Amino acid sequence: MSAPVPGADRPPLPGDDGRRQLSARAVPYWRALLAMYLVPAALVATVALAVIDLPSWIQTAGVLAAWLAAAAVIAVVPRVRRRIWWYAIGEEEVDLHEGLVIVTRTVVPMVRVQHVDLHRGPLSTRMGLAEIELHTAAGSVTIPALDRDEAERIRRQVSVLARVPDDL
Repeated sequence: MSAPVPGADRPPLPGDDGRRQLSARAVPYWRALLAMYLVPAALVATVALAVIDLPSWIQTAGVLAAWLAAAAVIAVVPRVRRRIWWYAIGEEEVDLHEGLVIVTRTVVPMVRVQHVDLHRGPLSTRMGLAEIELHTAAGSVTIPALDRDEAERIRRQVSVLARVPDDL
């Protein structure tokens, strides 16, 4: 006899069948963001190792390690991040899922949404991306790296479902 499945008696959440992935452009976008931080960090490590009086093989190994680590993070992390991130917009709630080792699933009831923001920075605008931020009394949650049109559609949809006035 099998043990009962916890939560089997609850109705399904919107994300249980309506999952949507972030834009495919999220990967190059996140790579560019990571490169803006990791390339200067690897450069600082290179300069620091060059001015410190260490045996040349240690300096060389340190420089290689810094640049290889930066390249590996830039190459791998964005692809994995997109694969593990999904969202679903239902009539009564927004369901968000992210994480690989520590998995976070957030369900925001529409009746708790106070306002919805759409953010675009210079890089995300250039890449045709935007992010949505849903604000509640308890804080906010963000859906990152959405296609600009999809982000606008979600902003309007959540505003209507949460009965948030649209002043734009």
